[in-house]
Amino acid sequence: MKLPLFASLFLLPAYTFAQSTNTPAPQAATPTAISTVSDTHPPAGITVLHDVVIGTGGDRDLHAEIAYPTKEDGLLPAVIYIHGGGWSAGSHKQSTILLKLAREGFFAASIEYRLSKEAKWPAQIQDCKLGVRWLRANAAQYHVDPNRIGVWGVSAGGHLVACLGTMADIKEYEGQGGYPGISSAVQAVVDFYGPTDFTRITTPNPTGSATLVETLLGVPYAQNPPLWKSASPLFYVKASDPPMLLVHGDSDMTVRVSQSTALDAALTIKWQSSMMTRLSPFVFL
Repeated sequence: MKLPLFASLFLLPAYTFAQSTNTPAPQAATPTAISTVSDTHPPAGITVLHDVVIGTGGDRDLHAEIAYPTKEDGLLPAVIYIHGGGWSAGSHKQSTILLKLAREGFFAASIEYRLSKEAKWPAQIQDCKLGVRWLRANAAQYHVDPNRIGVWGVSAGGHLVACLGTMADIKEYEGQGGYPGISSAVQAVVDFYGPTDFTRITTPNPTGSATLVETLLGVPYAQNPPLWKSASPLFYVKASDPPMLLVHGDSDMTVRVSQSTALDAALTIKWQSSMMTRLSPFVFL
């Protein structure tokens, strides 16, 4: 059974820090070792790196923010965090989760991916897969266990981590951003209220979710249903997928909870086990 391995990797820290308030990280022109993401007061025993180049997306560099224990005892399990924002907004610099994960003994990285106004799908999953390959290729440098890399994402980031968990064997989604031949497979997934089936989000609604998906894919559903299906992690579920934790609010009006229950059901069929937490009343995390 895979779920105990998943929980031991990073489930409890993810649960503990889910309701943290995001604040922007300071900008830096080159990777610089400093002590904290959000201010100048260094937390003891934590190293932070800003603007680490992880590869390229299109014709530009992509970056990561990193935090990890300065003194590690053996190889570190790793968490790659992927931000939300409807695939059209947000930044890898807007998370304070990294410091908290690092304090718990994890190597934590928040990675940049191209937004939908810059590049259409599958650029986003290609960039996220690049982030996994970059970390695995540089595991020795950061004292990371390459066999214990988990991903955690919220909303659009939740969609992308679910894609990482289910699309490890899709070669056309690897991209050409760097580290060819390195596996982009992950060993655990935490998906906070991410869409899993775009074919159920086809009608414009007050929250604009269908419009966001259309902007991501570059075409309305009616003009290319196979494309909308191909970007949906629900349709890639298989028995070899890593363990996943799905967290969703019952009253979420932007991404309906049925998006997570559908993935939960598919995972349960494939694994004969699953792990999903429903929050009621809905709490924005």
